[in-house]
Amino acid sequence: MDIRHETIAVGKQLVSYTHYYSESSQVCFLLSGASYVYDHPYFYYSRMMLLNHDVNIIEIHYMSDDIYALPDEEADDEILRRIDAVIAKVLQEKTYLTHQFIAKSLGTGPLVTLMQRPVFSEATVILLTPLLTVPFIAEGIAASRQRGLLVIGDTDRFYETSALERCRASHLTVELIPGANHSLDIGFQVDQSLATVAHVTKRIEETLFPVTVIR
Repeated sequence: MDIRHETIAVGKQLVSYTHYYSESSQVCFLLSGASYVYDHPYFYYSRMMLLNHDVNIIEIHYMSDDIYALPDEEADDEILRRIDAVIAKVLQEKTYLTHQFIAKSLGTGPLVTLMQRPVFSEATVILLTPLLTVPFIAEGIAASRQRGLLVIGDTDRFYETSALERCRASHLTVELIPGANHSLDIGFQVDQSLATVAHVTKRIEETLFPVTVIR
């Protein structure tokens, strides 16, 4: 496994990404939140799990200070433009048979857009704490047909009961974590929060790498 730190010019902005490279034909794109980045628990342990399965991992560092100065719609467009550019470059350099995505919080917005594209119709997707109070995100998830997992806590400020119920129309497995906030922590309860990390990471692994039972 080779760790490659790459950059690509998107307009006047240099966008960096980290590629954990292997000879595998599988690739998983990680889309962080605004402040919940790749050294935080759910990405850290997901990366560890993916490396154990010899998957190419792409961590896209799409956030920069200028994003915060843009109006919401322009910021969303710019974030997607940066993510698109990295994904296009990665897929141009090598052909992958399997595409996977793990997105959290702000990163679930661009993922919902990517899920509407035919090239990713067979991708497996993990949506952690999606912004269900944003209509296009909830509606996009509900209309999606990818297999995957959606995880959110019932004390998350972006949780909305009716939106989550609409998301159950998708092909995603939906997990509502009682007491979990937007970081998927259970308040200040260390043991419960660690148990939640372990549980969710296991569910991510089971979703990305299902075991076929031969009868």
